[in-house]
Amino acid sequence: MEISSGLMQATAYRDKILVLAHDPAIIAAAQDAAHRVRRAPALVIGSGPEVLAHLAAPGDGPGHLVCDPAAAGNSWPHLLATLSDPSARTGLVIVSASPGRSHGGRPTLPVDSGRMAAAMLKAGQQPGRLPRDAAAALRAGLSNGEIVVRYQPVVRLQDRRPVMVEALARWHRPEAPISPAAFVPLAESAGLSRALSVIVASRAAADLAPLWQRLRLGVSVNLPLALLQEPDLPLWLARARRGTGLRAEQMALELTETTSVQDISALRRAVLRLREAGHRVLLDDLVLHDGRDRLLGLPFAGFKLDRSMVEALPAQGQVRREVRRLVRHAEKRGQTVIAEGVSDARLWSTVRALGVHAAQGFLVGRPLPAAALPAWWAGWRGGGPG
Repeated sequence: MEISSGLMQATAYRDKILVLAHDPAIIAAAQDAAHRVRRAPALVIGSGPEVLAHLAAPGDGPGHLVCDPAAAGNSWPHLLATLSDPSARTGLVIVSASPGRSHGGRPTLPVDSGRMAAAMLKAGQQPGRLPRDAAAALRAGLSNGEIVVRYQPVVRLQDRRPVMVEALARWHRPEAPISPAAFVPLAESAGLSRALSVIVASRAAADLAPLWQRLRLGVSVNLPLALLQEPDLPLWLARARRGTGLRAEQMALELTETTSVQDISALRRAVLRLREAGHRVLLDDLVLHDGRDRLLGLPFAGFKLDRSMVEALPAQGQVRREVRRLVRHAEKRGQTVIAEGVSDARLWSTVRALGVHAAQGFLVGRPLPAAALPAWWAGWRGGGPG
């Protein structure tokens, strides 16, 4: 499937209402609700795995999912996990012929098309705010399992081949999920970055190792400068992978941009130490004139172009010239250049024409739970659900 036709398909799903139910009354009420909110007739899906394939497909996903958890069966936790991510654009309406129970902390509607239509108009999860004692709450969340990991795919531009996923931490508080833009800086300022990174690396190893034989996807983990330079980092990364079967070569590390580099020699030693341990190290979130040009001479395996830079490419010649320069520099050193934020066919075509090696963004895939990665992979390689 060409990228342009894939984007058209993804766009077509934005206003779709999917229905996963076996009860004819629920299906009829959902169709009437779709008419009330002036949407196309709802698309009835027969099974949980089939819905998961739709939700994991590239693009923004369908507008709404009306779901009877009983019809989802064993897929229900995976559907809920996919839709609970802050990047999810699909509103979830849970309905049952026997309402009253809470599913995943969310209320269940009775079979009533009017209430269903009202729920569709309100659906959409808003990120919660940091609690008053945010550091203490995060420390508790790290201990009691509130941190989960989602994976955003990266594909090679030349042949669309999936090559890796980026592990992204999520804080799912019982009240409401907290945006990563809020809690990741909090973790750094509160001295909790290491605890957070250990959880992410351990979970990523456990999640991706069983999928390796089928999907051949490596994983990257974000680390701030202070952690990347810790002498014992290779040791605790090895502990995180222990027992999973994931090798160091399959786990890359991304140096985030949150802290400026004062000692280039110390960073060089850290990158070499990690490379000797088997880990590739990437420089994350390069932007125009961000002062990190001096880091490009270090032995990184590659670097990522920030979303803001990628989105400026079609309109700004200066940014295109800079990307060409970065690509030439990378190719001389055997490095990989990855474009973040590739959200439409125009950006895909632009970064490919500029010689960028790989792409990441909503056109490729949203952050997904590990259980949804096989569905994403099949959809991406096979053209996506029809």
